[in-house]
Amino acid sequence: MSLKIFRVAQMAPAAIPYRTDAPVSMGTFALALLITLCLLGLLTAALLYVRRRGWVGWRGAARVIASPEEGIQLQASRRLSIGTTAHAISYRGQTYLIVESSRGTNATVTPVAAHQAVGEGTS
Repeated sequence: MSLKIFRVAQMAPAAIPYRTDAPVSMGTFALALLITLCLLGLLTAALLYVRRRGWVGWRGAARVIASPEEGIQLQASRRLSIGTTAHAISYRGQTYLIVESSRGTNATVTPVAAHQAVGEGTS
């Protein structure tokens, strides 16, 4: 009986032969990659052109305000330390000093006129 099983095993066809050649040639792969890169480059150039012409509805910047007196204007900004920045802001004719700290995530808003009045009284 064991001899019969041995003969059947010898007569069975070999296992699935492994593929030795590539399914896609290197030239075809390189051409497909080149075409893809060209199309991505054209798409990027078209998007930059459309953005410069202003034809897109979405913008990276905020809405433009008609008169400068209406909106907030940044007069000056100075970094005091690694985590602290001071900004001079004007809004509706008033000037404010905003001290922003990223470490404590807090901000202090002070009208500049109050600082000028204190400074005038001391000198």
